[in-house]
Parts: sequence; C-alpha cells; structure tokens
Amino acid sequence: MVIHAADNSFPDWVAYNEMIGLGGWGGRNEKSGPYVYFDRQGKLVRDESPGNGGNHGPQIEFPIIVRDREHPIVQGMPLEWLHAKDELYDKLRGPAQNMQILATAESQITGRHEPMLMTIQYGEGRVFHTPMGHAEYSQECVGFITCLLRGTEWAATGKVTIEIPADFPTAEKTSSRAAGK
Repeated sequence: MVIHAADNSFPDWVAYNEMIGLGGWGGRNEKSGPYVYFDRQGKLVRDESPGNGGNHGPQIEFPIIVRDREHPIVQGMPLEWLHAKDELYDKLRGPAQNMQILATAESQITGRHEPMLMTIQYGEGRVFHTPMGHAEYSQECVGFITCLLRGTEWAATGKVTIEIPADFPTAEKTSSRAAGK
C-alpha cells in the first residue's frame, strides 16, 4: 500500500521506486523515469522530457475518472465520482513498470489527467498506490475509504469482495464519514 506522501520517500532506492511506480519530490526528475499522465484525448503519455517530479496546487474537491472499469478495485464504481478536498498530485515520475492506472483526475496546474489509483506488479507481489489522502478530511471521503479497503484486499489476495457502499460519492456530490464510522 502506498498512500499519499509515501510516494515522496526514498528517491534513491531503486527497488522502492519500482514498487511504487511513480513518485515525487526528493530530487526526482527525468532520470527517475517518465512523467506519466493521460492527455485530453484519453491517451496514456510517458513523457521523458526534462523536469522535476512532484507538484500540487491548493487543496480542492476534484472528480475521479475511472479508466479501467474491469479491475476488481474499481469494478462497479461510478465512472466519475467527486473526491473530497485533497491535494491533487501531478507531475509524478518513476519507472512506471508493470503499472496499471485505474483512475485519474485532471490537474488544474497541468491540465492533464494525473494517476490517482494505480496498481503495480512487483516480482510476485501486488502494490496498490494512491496519491490521495493528505488530511483526515481527505481520508474521510467514502470514495477514498472504499478504494483503500478494496485496494488493500486486492494487494493481499488478488481479489475484491468488499462492496461499493450505498453512500459512495457521485459525480456531483462528495460523501464523507467521520473517522471511525
């Protein structure tokens, strides 16, 4: 499990960067790997041009766009749902090997769809990575909670049995639960 700023850690540890797929800050740049995003036409781009890795604008609510509706983690979710106020990481860089992007969000900074939910196959292991989850109000988003639970189950077993809850966010409205509920 890689959550939010965990992808800022260990920029020089090759194996860690392979496990997380993409990361930011800590001196990451084009030498760390491509900047990976979806363009406006929905095409996956692996940009190897020079530049730093890791950025975000002010915290906002933002729509999550499901890109791979068949993956067990996101299967059954609305194709678009509104995430609670959070930092939207952009310009993440890394090896991005054996990585599958499940969902994205459009950065107000780059105008590109940045990876928000991804999986990485590392050796015989499975990794779930989300750069979402900056603060308790971000982590109280029912969408975040659901992705975290389903991503954890998938990483542990390769399957997902946890259902999408009735109070899952919609394209128009966030949904949050107080911690511990």
